[in-house]
Amino acid sequence: MTKIDITNQCLIALLQADGRLQHTDLARRLGIPEATVRRRMKRLLDERVIQIVAVPDPYRIGYDTHAIVGLRVQPGKIEEVIAVLDPLPQIRYIGVTAGTYDVVIEALFENNDALRHFLTDTLGQIDGLQGTDTSYVLEVAKRVYSVGVTVEPDKDCVTPEDIAILARCQEALAEIKKPTAGGNGENGRHRG
Repeated sequence: MTKIDITNQCLIALLQADGRLQHTDLARRLGIPEATVRRRMKRLLDERVIQIVAVPDPYRIGYDTHAIVGLRVQPGKIEEVIAVLDPLPQIRYIGVTAGTYDVVIEALFENNDALRHFLTDTLGQIDGLQGTDTSYVLEVAKRVYSVGVTVEPDKDCVTPEDIAILARCQEALAEIKKPTAGGNGENGRHRG
């Protein structure tokens, strides 16, 4: 894992809390120049440490069927199978695993017929695929896309400036995460 400094950790944490923050907002909240934020953001993006994307709720845009599929793959064929799976638009995650399955995928479909077609026609035609087990997701109890950015003040905050940035970051995060009046009360759960 690449070690990132306290300022970059705070930029990432603030963007995870509110991805709409502008460079000027980030600079103001952390007490650093906007040019510093712009330079650091460019580097984080260029080095693919972060990406900034809109992530819709799949159930609210017409994907009512959600499945996790474990794939058993013929030895030596994992890369070939992944090459076939990768461009498929239904698949949003592919992981090579150790254990019962060689590959695990997460996929979204408009309905059960689309899932059935995918399992029988699409996966059924992949050379080297020996078997599958499908789990139909009945309810999504938690969906987050943030990765915890942990800061250990004793290790990460080596200068008084680092300590000051961390304090401003924690204050900004508390402000961003404060519940707003008139919120809709949704908890993000969806039953499939």
